[in-house]
Amino acid sequence: MKEATRLGIIEAVRKGKMTNKEAASALKLSVRQIIRIKKKVEEKGPCGILHGNKGHPSRRALPFKDQVIRLTQETYFDFNFTHLSEVLEEKEHIKVSRETVRLWLRPLGFGGTIRKQPRHRRRRKRSEREGQMLFLDGSPHRWFSDEMTTLILSTDDATGKPLYGIFRKEEDLNGCFTVCREVFKRHGLPSSFYLDRASHFITTRHGGIHVHQRDDRPTHFERAMEELAIKLIFADSPQARGRAERINGIFQDRLVAELRLHNITDTDKATTYVNEIFIPQYTGLFGKEPEDTIPAWRKIPDSLNIDNILCKRYERKVKNDNTISVNGQIIQLLPAKTRRHFVRASVVINHWLDGSWHVFHHDYGEIPCVLLDGVCPAGTSSMSRAEQKGETHGVTYSICRKGDIFMLR
Repeated sequence: MKEATRLGIIEAVRKGKMTNKEAASALKLSVRQIIRIKKKVEEKGPCGILHGNKGHPSRRALPFKDQVIRLTQETYFDFNFTHLSEVLEEKEHIKVSRETVRLWLRPLGFGGTIRKQPRHRRRRKRSEREGQMLFLDGSPHRWFSDEMTTLILSTDDATGKPLYGIFRKEEDLNGCFTVCREVFKRHGLPSSFYLDRASHFITTRHGGIHVHQRDDRPTHFERAMEELAIKLIFADSPQARGRAERINGIFQDRLVAELRLHNITDTDKATTYVNEIFIPQYTGLFGKEPEDTIPAWRKIPDSLNIDNILCKRYERKVKNDNTISVNGQIIQLLPAKTRRHFVRASVVINHWLDGSWHVFHHDYGEIPCVLLDGVCPAGTSSMSRAEQKGETHGVTYSICRKGDIFMLR
């Protein structure tokens, strides 16, 4: 998946839809590497995307990293990085540069605090091409009643044109994924998103027993955008995203009156109206032409299933009764054509936007399953009845319930 995404970006560069600098930012590589990879793809085809050292250990790996960390923690904990590199070479006969020592020890808390100089601030210029950077933000307001509702809207920075919006009770992950899904299918993949620091975008809580999102793991949104090679830029204040905030203000001024005029009082009708009527009218009045007419949108690779990326993803180990539990939801795995059971196997569970659950094994692909509580995917019924029969993924099954025990036949 990662190599397919990289190939898609290189193809976009070759077709002129992205610059070398934008591709380097999306793939976290240098411009020089992008030029080199592009040349290899032109010579060898898609195989040129593979790294030459793939499958081989690094020859530059230093074998004494753990030893340096242990010596620093036990003996040289109050040495600065330059002094430490000198002492290690003189007394421990370990030759390592000051910069390498800094890279190893700074994440562990050594080296003291870093003094940050105040930055000079200036007005940010618009992006040059459409699809180069998008805004995604929720605007809570009394849109068509006394009750607060949120409009989740995505807007292009280069043109100021709204792309898609959806009304939700509040700004949440599924609402943001829904907007992204519609934008990607209608226009393509952008180069970056400019976001606020909402908890569904980035981890904001640190410490405490109430934390559910671990600090050392990305959020579902960060993971999805990384798989699609879309760069995330987080603003430190609402003022930094002034253009998006001003668009929200215009919507709150004009759209409320439009919804009242057309007697629209529910979220579904309001979502249809804002995308089919209001956004085209807004684009004609306030939209701008981009500085560069070549768009930066990237085509979604044919090998990628966008629903398997824009979803909540979990990793679990299968229990002895071929079940897994995710946030209180028990999922019963059914026998596959290639394997009868998956006990103690590590699996990946994707919770799609439509509410369905999909379980995958890294060797055997998607595993047929049913839910023991709640609504079952693929049209199967729930386990509220005493017995359930059906067929999924070509496998016929029957589950009987005796007390709290489920028996699979």
